[in-house]
Amino acid sequence: MNILWRRTILCTAFVCGLIALRFASGNAHVGPVSLQPGASGFVKVERSLMGTQWGIEVVDHGRTEEARLAIDHAYAELTRIDNLMSEWKPESPISQVDAAALREILQRSIHYSEITGGTFDVTWRSMGNIWHFDDTFVVPSAAVVAKARKNINYRAIHIDGNSVYLPAGVNIGLGGIAKGYAVDRAAGVLAQAGFMDSMVDGGGDVLLSGTKNGQPWHLGIQDPRRPHGEVLGVVGVSNMAVATSGDYERFRIVNGVRYHHIIDPRTGWPATASISVSVMAKSAEQGVVLDKGIFMLGPEKGLALARSQGVEAMVVDPAQKQYFTEGFRRAFEAQ
Repeated sequence: MNILWRRTILCTAFVCGLIALRFASGNAHVGPVSLQPGASGFVKVERSLMGTQWGIEVVDHGRTEEARLAIDHAYAELTRIDNLMSEWKPESPISQVDAAALREILQRSIHYSEITGGTFDVTWRSMGNIWHFDDTFVVPSAAVVAKARKNINYRAIHIDGNSVYLPAGVNIGLGGIAKGYAVDRAAGVLAQAGFMDSMVDGGGDVLLSGTKNGQPWHLGIQDPRRPHGEVLGVVGVSNMAVATSGDYERFRIVNGVRYHHIIDPRTGWPATASISVSVMAKSAEQGVVLDKGIFMLGPEKGLALARSQGVEAMVVDPAQKQYFTEGFRRAFEAQ
């Protein structure tokens, strides 16, 4: 069954990718601390996929070859999702994607747009590609940003069965949710193979299942103003996802102003209320969505959002002051 995309009365061919990672994802690296590939009792495999570096580690419980096979299957699932759903691949057979699954993730995206007050907005792609954080970077004019931003409006989406109706100029991009979805799916593949103790790291969006030999998994939270690998602290986590967004992964500084890739859909400009946000959530999907919304809201409103959604969060503001929910503070060990 294929999902049908429409714009008001006129039917168009709309490519809606689940792996749109160019500027919407906003994921900073959250790396495992003191974990070495190939350590006794563990199998860890790293690969480049979806425009980022992935790492999957499994506690093998004496089943080393089976663990390696399960990891291969998890990567096969990630590759399948990327090949089918990436809007950045012209050959992606998006029309063959299961309609019910795509409709459900779109409905969840609209829900997230609602609960974050539009700081996460699934119609962010309506801005087009006016922000390029590469060698072609230029600061767009206020007029260009204002014109591009006017079509961002998740409330304009209408879903009727497997048809999605969009006004002219409104486009959907699921990049802000997709990698978290993929992380959850990969972890599910490992669990189905009987490996309940695992870590799936999708370039900083991490799902920690079970434990590491009976102890929580430990993750370092990157210091947003120090070199890669230098951390603010470490969190011990079991059966939880950790996602981080930061202004330091893809950015350019022009005339002393830092322009980064986490774009606030309410303004069309890089968000300024935070420089780093980490979220501990039940799923990677929930974590990657809420860390962006919290990032744009800043410490006070952002932590209020976290508490209302039952997740734990840490916010670092532009003055590098740290703010915590109670649960994150308990789990966090400063360095």
